Amino acid sequence: MASPPNNTATTTALTGSDQTVLSGGGVFFGGTFTETGGSTAGCIIYDNTANSGTILAKISLSANGIEHINFANGLAVVNGIRVDITSGAIAGSIHSTS
Repeated sequence: MASPPNNTATTTALTGSDQTVLSGGGVFFGGTFTETGGSTAGCIIYDNTANSGTILAKISLSANGIEHINFANGLAVVNGIRVDITSGAIAGSIHSTS
């Protein structure tokens, strides 16, 4: 069986609340975000373990919308990956490595 490439990402499911996906250094490759409450929704993804710091991505979703983001070579993170749900209800996943 062939081994996966060294940049194979781990998928972490979103909980629907603010959450720390990774603590410490790693690589953020992107994610999938789905609005689940029938309204608008948004989130900000930080290089941090708190809802502050360097913004990696900002997602805005329409009612029942879906958004995929992909950074092919990844974005290096120093402090971690934090997802701040700023409005609405969001399900999905974050793709990263540590």
